Amino acid sequence: MSTPSKPSDETLKTEQTSELTEACVDDASLAAYSEMIRKVARAMASNQVDPVLPYLGTQYEPKHVEMFVDGNFEKRIDVLLRLMPLVNEDEDFADLEEDAMEFCEVAAVSAYDGSSEECDAFLAWLEESRELTPEQRDTVEIQRCRYRIEQKARTERPAHVRFQELVSLAPQLFEELDETPELQLMVNPVTLWSELKSNKYLAAEAVAPVPVLHYADDREVRTGMFEPAGVTLLKQLLLLTPCTFLSWSAVTDADPEELRQFLAHLIQLRLVAIR
Repeated sequence: MSTPSKPSDETLKTEQTSELTEACVDDASLAAYSEMIRKVARAMASNQVDPVLPYLGTQYEPKHVEMFVDGNFEKRIDVLLRLMPLVNEDEDFADLEEDAMEFCEVAAVSAYDGSSEECDAFLAWLEESRELTPEQRDTVEIQRCRYRIEQKARTERPAHVRFQELVSLAPQLFEELDETPELQLMVNPVTLWSELKSNKYLAAEAVAPVPVLHYADDREVRTGMFEPAGVTLLKQLLLLTPCTFLSWSAVTDADPEELRQFLAHLIQLRLVAIR
């Protein structure tokens, strides 16, 4: 009985070279196809028709691309304006729709960007390309901070959800602080400080610049402003959290009763929970 002959080294080398060549061709084809998709997507997102035409199937005409591009372009602008109500409804931004159109023409949307990410990119572009007044900058800052809080709540969802559960119980646990001094104060984990540089959103007696705290409250984003002493106390608590009321009181110069009243205010704002 004859046995199969063993492939020679030369035969093996030839087969391996053929497989490698095919793999390289496949990789090159995939890269070219991916680049074509990106090019077409960028063009359509920027309201351009001509760059798409070389890749158009025989069953379609340029008018089909124009209809698709125009519809998508209008939807993109509509989403931008709808998801930034603070800016869109502000009288200081009378030309916002024209600004949004220009942004969409010059900035291609990233394939995996969410709507809030593109809104934030638009507002960043607005800050860089326009000479905004201090009042306009404050409006943009508040809107952008809301997007960042939403993003932080998504990325830190377990901590966010847990805090929302605890903060609902804080008012009744607050009454037990004297009998149970080991109870822990826990600051909302989804917060962000910023600064307002005009008097647009401030009380009449306030003087800009003023630090403000943005924070998540369930599905909402809220903004809190405090007196300078309150800012100091809250920042001290942020450094200690979680901690007992006595631990917080020990590092402040505040009267314990006044500090207790301030804590009650923070609980009412849903900024501090107790566990």
